[in-house]
Amino acid sequence: MAIASQAFRYNYIIIQSGSEGKPVDLSNQIEYIEYFENIMSPTITMNIKMVSTYNIVSRLPIRGGEMVSMEIETASGTFKFGSTSGGSSSKITEGSGELYVYKVENINQPSTTMSYMLKLVSAEYFSNETSRCMKRYKSATIDTHVSDILENTMKVPLDRIGTIEPTKNSYSFIGNTKKPFHTIQWLCPKSIVSSQQGVSGEGTDAEAVGTAGFLFYENRDGFNFRSIDGLVSETREYLGSSNPKQQGSDIHGPYIHQGTGAIGNPYDFGENFKINYYHVNRMNDIRKALSVGQFANKTIFFDALSHKASVYDYKLPSKAENKLGNDDSDELPVPNDLRDLTSRLFVRVSDHGTLGIGTDGFETSGIDEAYQAKSASRYNALFSQSIDIQVPCNINLKVGDIINCIFPELKDGESSGAQFDEQVSGNYLISRLNHHLQGNASFTSLNLIRDSYGYSQIKSSPTSSAPTTEVKKKYEINRDRQRRHRFI
Repeated sequence: MAIASQAFRYNYIIIQSGSEGKPVDLSNQIEYIEYFENIMSPTITMNIKMVSTYNIVSRLPIRGGEMVSMEIETASGTFKFGSTSGGSSSKITEGSGELYVYKVENINQPSTTMSYMLKLVSAEYFSNETSRCMKRYKSATIDTHVSDILENTMKVPLDRIGTIEPTKNSYSFIGNTKKPFHTIQWLCPKSIVSSQQGVSGEGTDAEAVGTAGFLFYENRDGFNFRSIDGLVSETREYLGSSNPKQQGSDIHGPYIHQGTGAIGNPYDFGENFKINYYHVNRMNDIRKALSVGQFANKTIFFDALSHKASVYDYKLPSKAENKLGNDDSDELPVPNDLRDLTSRLFVRVSDHGTLGIGTDGFETSGIDEAYQAKSASRYNALFSQSIDIQVPCNINLKVGDIINCIFPELKDGESSGAQFDEQVSGNYLISRLNHHLQGNASFTSLNLIRDSYGYSQIKSSPTSSAPTTEVKKKYEINRDRQRRHRFI
């Protein structure tokens, strides 16, 4: 009999103390494991809670820097980090990078047993701390610089480099002995999506076509350098695609809250797609939006070479160019015409000429100030809505993926049991993720964000007797994947 998605088993969890240390399997000493991804973080982390009668911290010993390899089999797939000869090779799927202990904490020995927490981080964390960007990076597209830093400065294995999205603009700069991760994150707001074209108008009338702004993060696929617009647009690009990999890995769901009634029959894909808990953190914070200039801002750029200043005004457009929701009016409701009132002033030094005159001429910023002025609003808009949910453990979920959620409509303080909330339901970007593996209490916690309201898929017939063809096909694939990975 197949077991529920919450269940799992450890094939092996091996820690090795030093290059000559004897590997030790910790599988029978683990109370729970917590695995974390964050779209704003360049590294993944993991907590392993241990309970044992064997004082492994002192006897191994564990002093920090130990490599941990693991293979955990779940109903949704195999969770593998590092490499080892242990375990069943026939069940090993593509693994992720190596994890290392960076701290041991919460050591407690009340009686005959000892409990403690191992804090793990991906190997590249240490590489970042011990590497520096020392050279002059001559004019090239920013994605070229990102790949160069990862491959040549940090020596990241090619199989740990995920998606490096092409950028339109070129850029040259001096590393100034900054850490690699800091340098890449510094380049993120300067990067323009390769598909975007041009700037309309000049001076204060300039308006960027498309948006700038990238995110740099690590998930199970490796290190990713992705544009906000690129992540958001996948809701359209992959919907109805005939590519099972794209459908299964880039859009997940629909995940349905158990309080949603009428939609439950046509869209019921089993317990694996139930939302056990959700909490709306923020729907829109007008005060915060004004403080960061999300609706309207003014940016003054000072050119150190010419000693001149340029002023760019940005106003939130009435129609969003790329968004997660399906609100056909505005990107976000803006009361009292606040997009016509500048609420934040930015003063920045223009990149032009900051490298002086060299063999390749002036340093070229590669980014129009109009794009940079617009990027601040784009970053802030992405976090306008924030919802926490808890679903059955699913290791296929990753930060940067799109998830489709259906939440119940409330009437008179209770779930209507018949309709779903069209404003709250819809597509979200997974911002933070925690896989909690603890016996039958295993689950996946997600923080979801988006930039607009409205349900963008299957909205036209939420109570029909059958789901739309695209939705049905896509989630049959998800269901079949779960079945293939279940074990007796």
